[in-house]
Amino acid sequence: MLRSSSSTDTMSMEDKSGGMKDRRRSCPSGNTPVDSTIFIKRQPYTQVAFDEIYLKEKNTDKPPIYQRAIEKVSCSPKKVFKIFSGFLPIIKTIRYYNLKENAIIDILSGITIGILHIPQALAFGLLTSVKVENGLYTSVWPVILYVIFGTSPHVSMGTSAVICIVTASVVDKQAEVFKAANPNLLFSLVNTTANATLPEWESVPEFMDFKEHVSMTISLFVGVILLIMGFLRLGFITAYLSESFFAAFTSGAAVHIATSQIPALLGISIPRYGGAFKIVKTYTAIFQNITDANVAAIITSVICIAFIFLMKECVNERFKDKLFIPIPVELIVVIIATLASYLGKLNEEFGIAIVGDIPSTIPPPVLPDTTGVADYFVDCFVIAILIFANTIAMAKVCAKKHNYEVDDSQELIAYGMCNFVSAFFKCFPSAVAPPRSMVASNMNAKSTLNGFFAALLMILVIMAMSVLFEPLPKAALSSIIVAALKGLFIQIGDCKKYWKINKIDFVIWFSTIASVVFLDIDYGLGIGVIVSLITVVFQTQFARGFRLGRITKDGAIVEYKRYSETIEDNGVKVFRFQANLFFANAEIFRNTLYKCTVNPRKLLKFLKKQERKGGVKDKKESTDLTGVSVTGDRKSSQVSINSNGKDTFINTASTGNLTKNDNPVFSISDENVNRSSNYSGNGNYQGMARQMSSASSLSQMAYEEDPETGDELVTPEKIRIMRKTHHIIIDCSNINYLDASGANVLGHIYSEYGHVQIKVFLAGCSVDMIKTMSQAGVFDKIPKENLFLTMYDAIAVAKTQSIRPLPPVVEDYDDTEAAEDSYITNIQ
Repeated sequence: MLRSSSSTDTMSMEDKSGGMKDRRRSCPSGNTPVDSTIFIKRQPYTQVAFDEIYLKEKNTDKPPIYQRAIEKVSCSPKKVFKIFSGFLPIIKTIRYYNLKENAIIDILSGITIGILHIPQALAFGLLTSVKVENGLYTSVWPVILYVIFGTSPHVSMGTSAVICIVTASVVDKQAEVFKAANPNLLFSLVNTTANATLPEWESVPEFMDFKEHVSMTISLFVGVILLIMGFLRLGFITAYLSESFFAAFTSGAAVHIATSQIPALLGISIPRYGGAFKIVKTYTAIFQNITDANVAAIITSVICIAFIFLMKECVNERFKDKLFIPIPVELIVVIIATLASYLGKLNEEFGIAIVGDIPSTIPPPVLPDTTGVADYFVDCFVIAILIFANTIAMAKVCAKKHNYEVDDSQELIAYGMCNFVSAFFKCFPSAVAPPRSMVASNMNAKSTLNGFFAALLMILVIMAMSVLFEPLPKAALSSIIVAALKGLFIQIGDCKKYWKINKIDFVIWFSTIASVVFLDIDYGLGIGVIVSLITVVFQTQFARGFRLGRITKDGAIVEYKRYSETIEDNGVKVFRFQANLFFANAEIFRNTLYKCTVNPRKLLKFLKKQERKGGVKDKKESTDLTGVSVTGDRKSSQVSINSNGKDTFINTASTGNLTKNDNPVFSISDENVNRSSNYSGNGNYQGMARQMSSASSLSQMAYEEDPETGDELVTPEKIRIMRKTHHIIIDCSNINYLDASGANVLGHIYSEYGHVQIKVFLAGCSVDMIKTMSQAGVFDKIPKENLFLTMYDAIAVAKTQSIRPLPPVVEDYDDTEAAEDSYITNIQ
């Protein structure tokens, strides 16, 4: 056996090609002093032969199982530290913390992030449809817990707009149930306050306590779900949700967030709706009450939003390279609005709604009331997935920027602990806030300890300064929320990108955002997930399969007829399927193969019709029914591929006297291993006439109807064209996954082609694919010597063989072949 690979430098390009005029535009520009020729010379390998020579033996020197088990459970100080520091990354952080280099940066970044927490905590508490103080608590405990269990120095846990609005959707639905079950609470409040007007539900303490407990219960079960996912390493679940889905969902959620803040911006009071079409109900109520709009609230909202956009776009964005930290615009708005409200008595004089009383204590642990959790447990699972997807995505962005690794499983555990433990401290579900995380990233926070300083600042605000925010107008908080949605609204323009890139992505995007906006967030999420999964199955139905041919000048193997100057080898059809092969597309694979090459069922039908018409007069005629010449000599083979005037070829030595024992490089049964009669034996195929594809030639013939049966008319010419193909090569290099249905269909395809004396070769099969075929019993039908290492090996062998003669009588499919192991035959 000869097998070598070399690069031969023979002459300059200008000497050989006559200057640069013949250089193709695809060739690299610049000085190319030498011309390189790729030269490979070896015998073709079957997969079995290649494995016998090069496959490594399995390692049999492994220690016994009991020794490996002892090593796993053995205890040492290093192993203990590794286990505990893996579950509690804070241990490793403190152990290797560089106080001199990192402390100042962590303190400054922590305080800066804490400053950003303050306005978001106040605003997102209202957004979640609970008490304002719940937003403050959610900006403390999850932050501390992430310091202990988290691995990314730049992830800022706490309140998050998208998670808040999804939580609010669940809280409001449960609130409707509470209202229906306790209609007398409003009237009892009227009697105790001696107020003639019916108060709002938000002024009923029992009602707000109920909503608080619902949000706590959601956080509790979200934490449990995330912890289970972390311990079971189920972080891959989010891989089934596409980018277009998340973009549509977050943009649709932005519409709900903005809608929920319009009443506060206008200074009107309307009921909070839950369930399907709540956005339609909300806008109906807004327009019905638009005449009650508070002019002072509208002016406050316009001034706040304009100030936020002006400072962010004209100062923070424009001078971001010169500013050490971005100007905390939201905090400035909160301070100015609070002062203006206090000094101008906006609540008393103009009726602007204000935040009101805020407790100045840290509450003790409270057990959440889990009554009725079965009604919204699915929502808890949805929120858990969203928290993980959003937070881990932000963590990976920061990790890539700062060149460190993030442990997905440990991050899941960290997110789970942040939500599970904080649920006992009156917190609602927490997640990452990208603006805060980007500030931490830009300030180059060194460790998760920066979150400790952010939490300290928030505790200081709650204990000593919360009373100062009581006159803060709710319109200012709503302005902060709406201004923060700019990026999500701009993201809606991505629909053009998805339409151009992939129509299926656009379908996912449109169905998700439409259902989120017009139905509800949870309905939209479910519809988006279902559509995403359906499109995965849908795409398998459009898997492409096509024939391959060779470029005459370069010898490159490309899609036949898609490129100019493509040819095929006589009698050999190479087919490639660009998808995995499994139950959903197994029949599509077979139908596409038959359409692109030769349909053995159709050929068998033609041959049987020809037999019935007495087409076989002499069973020993060499024309073999069809006029196709069949010869029986066997010669040595050499395959040469000319590449743009240079010799790039696979050369196979004579196989006539080779056996598997002498040299197992090429071993194949002697049955019908024949050379084509028009092959000269010198290894040069350039002078041979290239025949058109049998499938293409047959398709070009006009359809003729048999006047006797009404079926397609059978003619010797049609049979002759189909019989010119003697080998079908299936390129399996793109098939990464094969299941039982896919493996079985390969065996049935081989059997069907065997009836019409066409051989099937498989090339480029992966190890997993071969293993599946072996376990499925495919090799009981397909000989292992029909599996080749590469497509080139299969072509090298197939083109040296010729048409196999048909038997005197072509057999029909028997009952077993027709059934194809179908379950239907087992039903009594």
